[in-house]
Formats: sequence, C-alpha cells, structure tokens
Amino acid sequence: MNVTRAREFSVYLQDRPGELAGVLEAHAAAGAQLAGTSVSEVNGRGLVRLIGHPESSLRKVCEQLCDAGAGPVAEADVVVAHLEGRPNGFMEIAIHLAAAGLNVRYAYFGAQSSGSPSTVVIRVDDVDAAEAAIRALP
Repeated sequence: MNVTRAREFSVYLQDRPGELAGVLEAHAAAGAQLAGTSVSEVNGRGLVRLIGHPESSLRKVCEQLCDAGAGPVAEADVVVAHLEGRPNGFMEIAIHLAAAGLNVRYAYFGAQSSGSPSTVVIRVDDVDAAEAAIRALP
C-alpha cells in the first residue's frame, strides 16, 4: 500500500455561516489544491483541517486568516495512505496500527480525483512508525 507524509493545517473558525466558504475560497484564490479536508466543531468553534499543495500557499493563507481574526492555526505531520480500491483498506490499516501499539488520534478521507485512488489521512503520535506499519501491509 502506498503511504506518504503530508503537512496538515488545522484552522479554528467562528461558528457562523460563511466561515468555511471563506477559508476554501481563500485557498482557491491562492492557487492551493486541496487533497483532503475535514470539518468539525470543537468547543463551539469550527475546526477545518486541510492538506494539499503547494504547502507554502496553504501556510500563507492560514497565516493571513489568523491576521484577519481566525485561528489559531496548528500544523502537524500526518500519514496519507492510498487505498487503491481496497474496500477494507482503512480497517486493515487500523488493525496494523493497533498491532504496532499506535493510537489513531483522528482520521478522515481525501477526495478521489482523475482516477487517483482514494486516500485516508491519519494523525498519530509517531508518523515514522505508522508509515512502517502501513507499508508492511500485504
């Protein structure tokens, strides 16, 4: 199974209409291509997690959002596993990570585009060990 590492940007927003749209529009205007997005609510605030490229554009937009009153913004390394049409791929990954003693802090799916395989984005404390465990999958 193909596995890579990505830099994830987590942006906290006010919980009101238009905040998410503004974040996504700002990234599109900066030429950033998002490969994965997660949206949730944490303690009455919106939380948007983004991976994509170029990383420098994602970072710059997130910094500008903070200057405009959003934030804070946090960065973290995440594991991105390409499921390659494996219908139980995420389950297989979860089992291998558990066997390796790795806790999944959270996970979400990335978009499928242009025939590319679906991806799952996984946050763990030890990215190196997670990459090795996923690569060991048959």
